[in-house]
Amino acid sequence: MDDEQGDAGQRGALAEALAGWVGARIDAAHANRATGLVALAVYAGGRRVLGAGIGPRVAGAGVLPRVPRLRAGAEHPLVAAMRAHLVGRSVLAIEVRRDGIAVVAGEPLPGKKGGEDEIEAEAAHGHAPGPRPELAPGARLELAPGRRGEARLLDAAGGLILRWPPQGSDPPAEIAYPADPFAAGAALVEASDAAAAGQEKAALARAVRARRAALERRAEAVRGDLGRLGSVARLQKTGQLLLAQGGRVPRGAAKAVLDDWETGGTIEVALDPARPAKAQAEAFFAKARRYQRGEAVMRARLAETERALAAVAALEADVAAVEARPEALEPLAQRARSLGVSRAELAGVGAAGGGEAGAAASAAGARGARAGRAAPRLPFHAFRSASGAAILVGRGAADNDALTTKHARPHDLWLHAKGVSGSHVVVPLPKGASCPADVLVDAATLAAHFSDARGEVVCEVSYVQRRHVRKPRGAAPGAVTYDREKVIAVRVEAERLSRLLATKEEG
Repeated sequence: MDDEQGDAGQRGALAEALAGWVGARIDAAHANRATGLVALAVYAGGRRVLGAGIGPRVAGAGVLPRVPRLRAGAEHPLVAAMRAHLVGRSVLAIEVRRDGIAVVAGEPLPGKKGGEDEIEAEAAHGHAPGPRPELAPGARLELAPGRRGEARLLDAAGGLILRWPPQGSDPPAEIAYPADPFAAGAALVEASDAAAAGQEKAALARAVRARRAALERRAEAVRGDLGRLGSVARLQKTGQLLLAQGGRVPRGAAKAVLDDWETGGTIEVALDPARPAKAQAEAFFAKARRYQRGEAVMRARLAETERALAAVAALEADVAAVEARPEALEPLAQRARSLGVSRAELAGVGAAGGGEAGAAASAAGARGARAGRAAPRLPFHAFRSASGAAILVGRGAADNDALTTKHARPHDLWLHAKGVSGSHVVVPLPKGASCPADVLVDAATLAAHFSDARGEVVCEVSYVQRRHVRKPRGAAPGAVTYDREKVIAVRVEAERLSRLLATKEEG
């Protein structure tokens, strides 16, 4: 009997703390997926926050001193459902029961006056506010705190809108409520933020380690490419020998055996039987020139990669040493993003307040959709380099024309896979600026991928300023001519390509 009276008294303490909330406006709804803290904020002469821990990390109920700093955005199903069915309504009733807490939102009766806006307007003009609006029962949020608790959102008729976790749980038949709901609430939100911050720190450390490993692989690949520059002398010598001795190679030959004047031996060269041997010497000279032009880009890329590796190593040490607090993690997450760690890998890290920002963005999109405004179709998809620079890729032949002739500016960089059909690629640049080496490699990678050379390990990509690209009168869609061409031989790295494709923004 004493236990029952004690339980009733503890329920009564929470019920008494929540009693003044009836009639208050529900301002916000939050949840933390990792810890299980659900928070409902109302305005009752000031902001008040009801918190319930439904597991797995936090359990219990109380009045929170603030909303949780680490919380899910509007993409979380429970957050989205609560915002759609509870936020903006008034609290019609709050019940603190043995098996959980129920919050009933009120919907104004149709045709009734005296709504919230009218009451606030009357108060603002110095008039005594009129009676509160008559409300009809609306959605109902039921919270069963516990390590295996749950949240259920029901409509006015009692139909289930959402259950979280969706696979169900095993909430206790009777909830142990705190004797002091305010102290319990403070402990609850601190425990949720601490547990979530620990997980966010671990996620940040993993993302930074992955970035370091990717940079190390890139540096090794570039060093390997630089090591192959020794073939330039061999290509030049082959071209010279073919130019000098090609006249004695029979027409239609698939190979030629040339005298090597330096060594006194011979060199065997594969030929195109459809072309005179002497005329093929230029192909060897051209390949050597392309390798030489690519050397500067490769060396610049290696230098950039080594600088990034040093910065990432310093960041990795800072992450290991930092205290797991949202305000300490956020600057490190920003540094990680600036060093090329993708936003997908950093989703949620240090995102204090991110939920409200996400909800605002979602609401803005919804308002645009309701207004019937459709975004115009652009002739390109936009991608982002590791540094955040935009790279525009044409959608198709006619779209290539529109991208190149209508959207690209004369000083922008234009790219196309050499000698094959493919998308036009544009890197927007400030006037007078040159394209950074790493952005050039990213853009060339996309040009190779969105072409008939897709799947090849190495692809030659032409690049020029847009001012040197022309559309001949009567030419087929996508067909252009250009001069002052430069060529980069790009190695298509699977990891780089995956990172670029993950940044795709629909046009």
